[in-house]
Amino acid sequence: MIVPAIIGVVVWLSGIREIYAVILRSSFSEVAGAFVLSMIAVGLTAIKWRFVIPAIGVAELFKAALIGQFYSFFFLGQASGEAAKIYLISRESGNVSGATVSVFTDRLTSFIGLLTVSVLGFAMSSSHYPQKLQQIALIGLMLLVAILVALRHDAFFFHAERIATWFESRAPAYSSAIARELRRAIEQWHAAVSNPWRVMAGVLVGALVHIVNVLTFMVLAVGIGVNMDFYDWCWVAGLTSVAGLIPITIGQMTAGGALVALLHMQNVSMVDAVALSALIIAVNGMLAIVGSLLEWRRLHFRVAAPSASDGISNP
Repeated sequence: MIVPAIIGVVVWLSGIREIYAVILRSSFSEVAGAFVLSMIAVGLTAIKWRFVIPAIGVAELFKAALIGQFYSFFFLGQASGEAAKIYLISRESGNVSGATVSVFTDRLTSFIGLLTVSVLGFAMSSSHYPQKLQQIALIGLMLLVAILVALRHDAFFFHAERIATWFESRAPAYSSAIARELRRAIEQWHAAVSNPWRVMAGVLVGALVHIVNVLTFMVLAVGIGVNMDFYDWCWVAGLTSVAGLIPITIGQMTAGGALVALLHMQNVSMVDAVALSALIIAVNGMLAIVGSLLEWRRLHFRVAAPSASDGISNP
C-alpha cells in the first residue's frame, strides 16, 4: 500500500498533465520497437533456460517465461512469476525438483550476467554517480560468482547428498518424500552446473539479455527526449532490474520507483523520469497481456480436454 501511495504522490507533485504530455512525445514506432526488443529478450531467456533443462523445447520455455511475466506483473511480484514457471515446467517434464533447479539456475546466471554488464557500465561511465552504487554492484557480483563456484564444487555435492540420504532413511514417510525430492534436486543441480562451458554460455546469454533490455530503455528514452550514455544506461537499467526482482512487490512499482530515483541522480527532470518509468511499465504490461492470453489458452484447453473425451465410448 505504501509504494503505490509514494508513486501517486510523486505523480501528483510532478503534474499528471506534464507527464502525459511527455509520454505523448513517444511515437507508436518507438513503443512497438521497445516491445519487439522485450520479446527478443524473452526469447533469449528461453534459449538460456534450455541450457539447464534441455528436455523442454524453446517454444514451451518461451511460453512459460511469458506466462511468468503475467503472474509477476499482475500478482505478488517476482515470486508469483517464478512459482508459475516452476509449476508449468514441472507439468511439462514431470519433474518438480528439476523444474525448481532450472528456474533457480536460470535466475542465478541471469543475475551474474546482469551485474557483469552493470559493473562494466559503472567502469566505462563518465558521469557522476554515488560510489556506493558501484560498490554494491561489484560486491553483489563477487558474492554470486563465489556462490556459484562453491555450489559447483564436488565437496558440496558429496556432503549434500550424504545429508539428504541420511535424512531420507531416518525421517517419517511424509518427511522422507521431501528428502527424496531434495536429493533429486541436488542431483539435478549437479547435472545443470557440471559443464562449465554451459554455465559460461548461460552467463553470457544473461548478459546479452540485459544489453537488449538496455536498448529497450534507450529506445523509449530517446522518444521522449531523455539522452544518456549507453554505459550509464547499463548500470541504471541493471539496478532497476535488480529492484524489480524483489520477490514480493506490487507489479512493477518498485522497479519504476527505483528508475525514477536513479534518473533523478543523473539530472533528469522528475516529469521525464516518471514518464519514462510509465512507458517501461506499459511495455512490461504488454508482455504480461501476451502471457495472460497464453495462460487463458492453456487453461481453456485443459478444461476442454476432459469434456471432449466424455463423449468417446469404449467398444
